[in-house]
Amino acid sequence: MATPKQVVTAWAWLVSLFLVIVGLIGLFTENIGSLPTNRVHALGTNLVPGLIGIGFARFDAQRLYVLLVGIGMLVLAVLGFLPQTQPWLYEQLHMNIAESIFEAVSGVISVAVWLYSGGMRAAP
Repeated sequence: MATPKQVVTAWAWLVSLFLVIVGLIGLFTENIGSLPTNRVHALGTNLVPGLIGIGFARFDAQRLYVLLVGIGMLVLAVLGFLPQTQPWLYEQLHMNIAESIFEAVSGVISVAVWLYSGGMRAAP
């Protein structure tokens, strides 16, 4: 069985690489499957956070990255579900309900992985 550190490290790399790949694709297309995107979305919510995650991994700070990216995803998801902010998010980032659901699920998984890895306790 994998240790909590191995789980958080694997999740951090998976999220980072996924965000980088999707961010690069999003620079050249308006849709990735059923998820709409644009250059601002590709850069601001995918490519930059993915590259930052690789930097966090370089300094063995995957736990912090997983927590921060999880919180960021949850905030975006909540904003995507609120009727007051939905039009703005779609106009600026091309985020729809499917994207909000994806962000919510990914954010919950990230926070759960962080908790599994020790939460507020210091890493050994």
